[in-house]
Amino acid sequence: MNINYGMEIVRATEIAALTAARLQGLGNSDKILNTARAAITKTLNRLPIIGSLKNDRFSKRKETTPFPASLGQGGLEMDLMAVSLEGHHAAAQGRNNASAYAVIGTAGTIQSVPNLRMYKMVVGPEVGQVIDINQTPTVNVKRVARTLKKYTENVTVCILNHPRHKELIKEIQDCGARIKLIEEGEISGCLSAITGEKADIYMGYGYAPEGVMTAAAICCLGGYIEGKIIYENEQERKETRTHGINDLEKIFRVDDLIHSREVAFAATGITDGEFLEGVRFTSNGATTFSFVARGETRTYRKLETRHFFDHKPVF
Repeated sequence: MNINYGMEIVRATEIAALTAARLQGLGNSDKILNTARAAITKTLNRLPIIGSLKNDRFSKRKETTPFPASLGQGGLEMDLMAVSLEGHHAAAQGRNNASAYAVIGTAGTIQSVPNLRMYKMVVGPEVGQVIDINQTPTVNVKRVARTLKKYTENVTVCILNHPRHKELIKEIQDCGARIKLIEEGEISGCLSAITGEKADIYMGYGYAPEGVMTAAAICCLGGYIEGKIIYENEQERKETRTHGINDLEKIFRVDDLIHSREVAFAATGITDGEFLEGVRFTSNGATTFSFVARGETRTYRKLETRHFFDHKPVF
């Protein structure tokens, strides 16, 4: 891509974060989600592209305002993926780990996936391809420990604190590794494992669209992911085939989810989380903390941005 679109889409994640942060802790999860979706849509719609929107996890949710199928003012055909507010329940309750994300790539870059559960494992570039989703969690933890030259007891596994992870958590505890439980924010948890700053490995059942977003980040930063879609009935298998996925036992890796290095990834924190700090309001504006990465060059930027509302309001 001749233009660094990462610097364009980060404006959209910043506006979504600022908009959501104004409703933080007020208790209305639907309102904060819909408001953030409207904000990110408005900003992405200013891009000089024809953007095809992929993998909206809330597309079938009646309470949620739908994203348009196409965004932009015209120009090059591009793929877009947006998560205006991951962790909308957390944000509404004033809890940690709410963030906004966006990905942009050349047309055909982002794999379309069904809105189904996906079991995934994510590690950083120092670990790489030693994990195997078909092996037990214990085997994978020990492989990560050996690769990082750590004792098993010093390996940190990030897991969503959900009832469906009861057996997974028990096995990790039995093998002796450390566990970091998060209530929401799967993408944030995956990013913490990719960077290795707060976790060494992410494991658990989330959703396929989050797997695509994580793969885009890995494409820009390095790291490794394996994911497998979980089916509960034949209808879900049929739905998956409509996305061009015919191998229903497929183990998804980065190249299966992101088909080109011409991709950029952006994120902005809403509340403090595993990967980014949240919005800080000041007397005349706010400060946001964002992250922008580019796949072609493997470069990334951490941005601390001051917004002055009395100079040019963003709302």
